[in-house]
Amino acid sequence: MKRHALTRVLCTVLCAAMLLGVSAPSLSVSAAPASATAQQANSGPGILRTMVDFFFRNFGFLGFIFDPYQFTIINQKPVFQWGLGFNEVYDVFPWVVNVWADTIRCKFNYEGRDWLIQLWKGGYGLFLATGGEIGIYTKSERFIIEHYNAPVSQNDWLNLEYTIYNKGEKLFTRPSPYLTGDEGPYWWAPGYKVLSICTDFLSSPRKNVIMDATIEFKDKKMAQLFIDQLKEKGFKPLAKGATMSIKTPETYLLMPNGKSVRLVWQNLNEGWF
Repeated sequence: MKRHALTRVLCTVLCAAMLLGVSAPSLSVSAAPASATAQQANSGPGILRTMVDFFFRNFGFLGFIFDPYQFTIINQKPVFQWGLGFNEVYDVFPWVVNVWADTIRCKFNYEGRDWLIQLWKGGYGLFLATGGEIGIYTKSERFIIEHYNAPVSQNDWLNLEYTIYNKGEKLFTRPSPYLTGDEGPYWWAPGYKVLSICTDFLSSPRKNVIMDATIEFKDKKMAQLFIDQLKEKGFKPLAKGATMSIKTPETYLLMPNGKSVRLVWQNLNEGWF
């Protein structure tokens, strides 16, 4: 345990040194969003936000883009990771880039295929960030190896929404209310709040980090299969008359349309660390 803790601290220090050592070649201001609400909420991006935004706009970074109004790194659709698929081995190595995150894996069979809906939350040291992710993956039920592919057809992408909190403070919302093109279905929706270090990344689970997420499934059957998985993981239905919030962790709610499921996740972890 002490060895793991020391490794995490050293990785964080190294990432901080790399970040502080990066200088931007220009301070040109990026265009502000058309939304007046965004401007009122943030009073412009500021110099540091403009520098980071300039870097991502001009040099790119593994298919990620920057939301200067939430100071958050998110992905484009699709990015190169689309072709890599996913399996649980991938969750063994994130410490190499100083990622210490909790995860929940929901697996079920739907329409003759195996599906994996995976959620992550925690500390992402590469960006000195606190964040989360939701991923949608499928594989043939005849393929016995537990390796899933990102959905080839966009018809299999799902509408994903989530908000990440750290110690009760709202960090960001995905999709971004400030960036056009971030709306609509996803196969993978990561978000990382820059310079918002996870306050309990040495712990497992990271109870200071909470995800409030809603996933819209194809139909009621698919939503119920996901709910069955949540129950197995330890989630409980929201009590009748209660209001769902970060104060109701490990609860879920089937929305009135019958195919959207909202959940609040704080205390569970199926990950390696």
